[in-house]
Amino acid sequence: MKKVLFAAALWVLGSAAVFAQHAAVKPNKSAAVKAADAKVESVRRSMDSTVTTNVYGMQETDKYGTMDYGVASTTVNGQNQGDVMYATYDPSRSAVANSYDMEVSLTYGGSYSTNKAEGGDKYAKMGQAMGANILWNPCPYMGLGIDYMFLNPDGRHYGSGADRVSFHRFRAHNIALAGKLNLNAWSNWRVYIPFGAGMMNARLKTDATGASTSKDKWGASLYAGLGVQYDITSTLFAGLEYRYAYAFISDKHLSDFNKDKNLQFHNVFFRMGMRF
Repeated sequence: MKKVLFAAALWVLGSAAVFAQHAAVKPNKSAAVKAADAKVESVRRSMDSTVTTNVYGMQETDKYGTMDYGVASTTVNGQNQGDVMYATYDPSRSAVANSYDMEVSLTYGGSYSTNKAEGGDKYAKMGQAMGANILWNPCPYMGLGIDYMFLNPDGRHYGSGADRVSFHRFRAHNIALAGKLNLNAWSNWRVYIPFGAGMMNARLKTDATGASTSKDKWGASLYAGLGVQYDITSTLFAGLEYRYAYAFISDKHLSDFNKDKNLQFHNVFFRMGMRF
């Protein structure tokens, strides 16, 4: 009986020792596992946040502007997540200028007439000229509208005493349906041809010994020329222009001392204008 009780006591003590040993080891193992799990989670999150974007692009520039285009490719952890096409357009100054429908400009310069008096002398020399026009641009190469010119060549004086003749106050007002042909509409430096048809009123005062006349006449008119302008900005431009103007008005209608020739003018202008 004593042997049985002794054996039972040893079994109880052995079981308690084993239980105590397991209880002491379990917390340490649990902490290690938790630390390992935390490390793995940290690495996983770090890998998830690794995003790489590669841009494969090209640029092309011409008279219309600059185009940037290409592919933006995104990868996460080295795995492609998709490609996105992109394109941006930066228009040139001339492209922006051509987008406007209207333009208005003012001119100032000089005017010269080749007409002559009966004796063969020219009754005018280089004088002033000015004008204005407003054009509608249906396309970059063409403008249509209304043009006004004021031509004021200086008069001349011939002879002396009883033979003295003075020509002065030689003035012409010209209103025309106008056109403008742009030869290179996609450049900041533009060459163009101005042209028009309308009506002109010309006036001339003549003073001679014992006589003085001041006559004016209306007649049809034409003009054409050549100009060059520079686009300072897409809306503001300036340039030089030559015009030859012809009027179906005989200078004999303006003075009794003149030949029977139609009026002709050579004009040079500085032009300043704005688009809107």
